[in-house]
Amino acid sequence: MRVVPTSTWLPQYAVSVLAYCWRCWRRRLTAWLATALAVSAVLSLAATAELFLVLAQHSLAQQARSASEFQVFLTDEAQQPQVDALRTKVGDLHGVKSVTYRSKAEALSLARHDPTLSNLASTTPGNPFPASLVVQLADPSAASQVASAISQDPATDHDVPFSYTPAQGKRLSTFLSTAQAIIVGVAAAALGVASLVGLVLLRSEIRARRAELTVLSLVGTPRPVIRLPVLVEAVSLALAGSIVATLVLIYVGGHLVPLVNGSLPFLQLGGAADAVRTISLATLAGSVMALGACSLLVRLPR
Repeated sequence: MRVVPTSTWLPQYAVSVLAYCWRCWRRRLTAWLATALAVSAVLSLAATAELFLVLAQHSLAQQARSASEFQVFLTDEAQQPQVDALRTKVGDLHGVKSVTYRSKAEALSLARHDPTLSNLASTTPGNPFPASLVVQLADPSAASQVASAISQDPATDHDVPFSYTPAQGKRLSTFLSTAQAIIVGVAAAALGVASLVGLVLLRSEIRARRAELTVLSLVGTPRPVIRLPVLVEAVSLALAGSIVATLVLIYVGGHLVPLVNGSLPFLQLGGAADAVRTISLATLAGSVMALGACSLLVRLPR
């Protein structure tokens, strides 16, 4: 018996399998297009929501980093030993990364370069800005510990002791955690809906071809070959939906996000290029894995 080289039969076998897949699809092209449209719509809506949520979360994270700089304002009468003792006391608290001293002259210099404080710095006689301890926090919610520890210290300014209240720090930290949970939830829900839509199509495909698949099983066709059209159909749905979702993301990131930045000065979402790239890749990978797994869950006739 002559042994045929692998390089000869393998390409022919692959072409035959792909031709078999195409014959299976051709009869149900309309159903595939309808399902691809539904999957594309679900992934596009979810990806757009993800884009705005991610950009908003990044904007809030920047605010959180700014809020992690918690200032403890000092009285003008505070003596250096009192300041040093307070600095050591705050530095030993849990959640505090570092504590640095900022003099009145340094505070005035920073205010002159701050758009919100420059007018006050230039029009007020003398130096209206107090010295402070700049506390770098691991999380804005840790401000409550600092506030409790120094509320009665004689070196602090009792009229305006802090740059923001501990309650504000807790609200910001909670909101950031909620935003991150929403982002994960939206992504999971979108993949779940897309998977259900794809699973319905794949199960209908199996039901429509049950007699054919039964004959193939009886004549000894390997089950991976029988399942291959289902798997390729699921992956094609994921690819089609991801391509449409990526195009929608590119349009939204290039047109709608700059419009929001220009219309809402208080909500600056920033550039969308990196987020679009990341979400597009995540959508592609997630949809391929989810729909591919669905194709493996479909039962074949024995």
